[in-house]
Amino acid sequence: MANGRETDDLSRAVLELQEGIRVEDNSRRIFALYYPWTRRFFGRFGYTPQDCEDLAQETFSQVFERIGSFRREGSFKSWFFAVAANVHRNQYRRRHQEKRGKPEVSIDTPADPDGSPPELPSLEAAPDRAAYERERAEALARAMARLPPQMHQALALRVGQDLKYREIAIVMQISIETVKAHLFQARERLRGELGEDLAEWGD
Repeated sequence: MANGRETDDLSRAVLELQEGIRVEDNSRRIFALYYPWTRRFFGRFGYTPQDCEDLAQETFSQVFERIGSFRREGSFKSWFFAVAANVHRNQYRRRHQEKRGKPEVSIDTPADPDGSPPELPSLEAAPDRAAYERERAEALARAMARLPPQMHQALALRVGQDLKYREIAIVMQISIETVKAHLFQARERLRGELGEDLAEWGD
């Protein structure tokens, strides 16, 4: 992955790509830098070489299509990882949807701690309840933004992308024990700052 001068070149390539400057050259630069990792990422989930190729292409297609949504104050590496994780989760759910016999749930919706799909909110929910939930989400987002980068990334992949510990370890290229430590510390910080009611979202 990028480091040192490569990081500066990558930042410039992303900025120019967002502004429509040297689109072809900058797209090639990002592709060359991240393609090997992307193939290995899908390979470690047991996909066939052809599937790895197809999923890598899908990942880059989404990256270039959505690059305008990347916020420059964040890490492009983390953002790219999240896109790849989304592709994996969508593929996994497509393959297992009929087998499970359950409706597909958006990857942007965190699962319950016991692993069951979250209940969809009622369309008849009271306005005050909706406002309360919105306040909880905003407070959680602000608190998560104040976490150290790796801790924030681990929690975002767990809550936002519904990844398992092993999957987070693969995405972040760290051990499962380190993932657990990051998540434990993140939850403790959220509980200290937000209280039990809001911190439950980090479980």
